[in-house]
Amino acid sequence: MLRTIATAALLTLSIPSAHADEASTQVSYSDLDLSRPDDAKTLAARLQDAAAAVCLKANPANVQPGALEHCINASVHMAMSRIQSDMDSVVNDKLGNVRSAMRDL
Repeated sequence: MLRTIATAALLTLSIPSAHADEASTQVSYSDLDLSRPDDAKTLAARLQDAAAAVCLKANPANVQPGALEHCINASVHMAMSRIQSDMDSVVNDKLGNVRSAMRDL
């Protein structure tokens, strides 16, 4: 069975195991405007490429197509969840600023 990938803000894709440092990569999207379709496609490609590389590196003895595809899909899903969480936090922070400003009026 393939190990799965965990993610972090400047999306660090890595394997939660003793070999995490050996099988990890960072995926930056700070240069992208995700409201633009071309930039969204760029991030999708970066995530797919990074997930494939990390899954292959972490599981060199088990690269069966179905298992590899599952690892990549799970990894990309986790990364997307992290991006959404980060964006939700940003929106909540901005709304908190508006609430504070409303109290000052």
